[in-house]
Amino acid sequence: MTAAERTTAKTIERGPIERGAGMAVWRQIAAAMETAIRRGDYRPGIQLPTEKQLADRFGVNRHTVRQAMNRLAETGLVSIEQGRGMFVAESSLEYRIGSRTRFTENLLTRQKKPMRELISADQVPAPAEIARALGIPTGAPLWQIETRNHADDRAVSMSSHFFSVDRFPDMPEQFRRAGSITGALKLAGVADYTRRTTRIAAKLIAAGDARLLDLPRTRPVLISETVNVDERGRPVEFVRARFAADHVTLSIEHLE
Repeated sequence: MTAAERTTAKTIERGPIERGAGMAVWRQIAAAMETAIRRGDYRPGIQLPTEKQLADRFGVNRHTVRQAMNRLAETGLVSIEQGRGMFVAESSLEYRIGSRTRFTENLLTRQKKPMRELISADQVPAPAEIARALGIPTGAPLWQIETRNHADDRAVSMSSHFFSVDRFPDMPEQFRRAGSITGALKLAGVADYTRRTTRIAAKLIAAGDARLLDLPRTRPVLISETVNVDERGRPVEFVRARFAADHVTLSIEHLE
């Protein structure tokens, strides 16, 4: 926030608190902060003043401020992150899931700049669940490619991509060359692929994902497990994506 923004916000927030006026003090504070946020004095994603700073500005105790800000958090206007502070909530990214979902195309249609960042690429034995999905023996070698996925400058999801090493022996290098899963599969001879199945669940975020997505451990993620198949219906990829539930809304289209 600029000095000018701080001055403006401070003036707005110091608006009179009328005790005994028929509206609880915490509700008046919530209304004043909501007005300031909706008027644009605080931009989406910006950190708000601390409870102590707001208590001093309004001339109340911190418990009263906490009550007001918790109310704004319940409405989705404010995000309260343990150990970090209070932030103006950012608009949620609608991520559509259909039979031909492509990360890059999905974001470009929403005027977002996509970026998929390679975190790691390792060879692992296939767990039973993934082996069944890919039609390979349990314990067969898999490539596990971990990516962090960005919309504009914000990390919105983590993805684990699993490929049979026997079928795609050079997948990590092909991903590095192409910069995308679609491009890597084309280099490997898969001209097109579609989504055969998708399963979605919600869980608390894992420690590693929390660090890479810069989220507190108390935040939930939406987990999407997908099997993609080639034009002949043969499985080519198992994907386990974790979306930051605060930042992303999954929109499910008809899956043919």
